[in-house]
Amino acid sequence: MARKLLGIRGGISIALFFLAAATLLWIASARTNGSTAKDVVQWDDKASKDLAAALHSMHEVANSGDMKALKQLLVGDDALVTFELAADNATPVSLRSKKEIDAFIDQVNEGASAQQGAFTLDMPKMNCRATTTFGVCTEECTVRFKTTDGTERVDHLFGTATGVKTADGWKWVQWHMSVGGRPETVKAGQATTVNASHGH
Repeated sequence: MARKLLGIRGGISIALFFLAAATLLWIASARTNGSTAKDVVQWDDKASKDLAAALHSMHEVANSGDMKALKQLLVGDDALVTFELAADNATPVSLRSKKEIDAFIDQVNEGASAQQGAFTLDMPKMNCRATTTFGVCTEECTVRFKTTDGTERVDHLFGTATGVKTADGWKWVQWHMSVGGRPETVKAGQATTVNASHGH
């Protein structure tokens, strides 16, 4: 009888042990799943659409030639380096402050004027993700430089832009431009591909 009772008690103890272990595993799993869900960025659809609209608007400002308004949108960040391309859309340039960003804009604008031409940007193919205060856009764009003699250089670029929401709307703190395809020259309606060294 004593052995039978011990056997029953032992069986109950083992059963309780496995039940406790299973409970602990379930709790740990729930915590892990909850943590994973909590750590995933919760993108905001409205903010993402607003950010895309802000990027389109920034391009329109650039095309209008209003450099003062453009500089107000490109606020930069002293810790996040912006990676641009020089006026030839081939040479990499690093911009490490708001001051350097403004100087770069002036330099590109003055260079275009000296060559008796102007840059325009086709509205790019873009995708944006944002929270209510922070967002990132990727874009595939075409930049055109047309001179007064009718010659047009067409560059295809890839870009990533980082925006932050301020009291005055979305501003751009960092971006990264890279070559997205071989450039072309258009003259008298005929397009020719420019060599990799960006000869003209």
